[in-house]
Amino acid sequence: MAANRYPEIAFGPSARARQAAVGHTQPHATGDFGLEGTDKALIRRADHFFLSTVTESGWPYVQHRGGPAGFVHVDGDTTLSWVEFRGNRQYVSTGDIDSDGRVCLFFVDYPTRSRLKVFGNARIVEPDRDPALIERLRTMGEKTYTGHVERAIVVELVASDANCSKHITPRWTREYVNELTGLYRRDIEQLQAQIDDLRGHDHTG
Repeated sequence: MAANRYPEIAFGPSARARQAAVGHTQPHATGDFGLEGTDKALIRRADHFFLSTVTESGWPYVQHRGGPAGFVHVDGDTTLSWVEFRGNRQYVSTGDIDSDGRVCLFFVDYPTRSRLKVFGNARIVEPDRDPALIERLRTMGEKTYTGHVERAIVVELVASDANCSKHITPRWTREYVNELTGLYRRDIEQLQAQIDDLRGHDHTG
């Protein structure tokens, strides 16, 4: 397995100079690369991420991608894939990948205040080139997307980096809160039923 290329990608001479100036030296290599189990879990429960591509003019370009939790498929330790829906018809991200497949995906998990950057080489898969892939990617967690799919994107990952949780405001979805409070609601309902039963006995006793 290849080494995590994050230091090579992120730490150019200027970044290294800044690190040296504050006495904070970063390693040149970080061991074999492969998504950790916690990374995979974060990606699988994500309902959105930010996709950065390289434009032909040399500028970075960032776009939002969203869908049901599970819309990004984790295919092993080093591959991610998802289907593309109809967007603003500018095709900037798609065109960038056609010319330069280097991408970065930025995931944020707000309840745990975790964030993850993954880098890789992306390729476009048109629906008529691999119908089986498209059908597999329609399954998104517990949901199946039946609408129009424009294409799929497959990313072969080469690096990742998990940031600290500073300055991330925790946020929770309604589904997440319902899941956390469900057990307490069931206990309350059982206690209320017991109280009603005891009151019934008092009235008839």
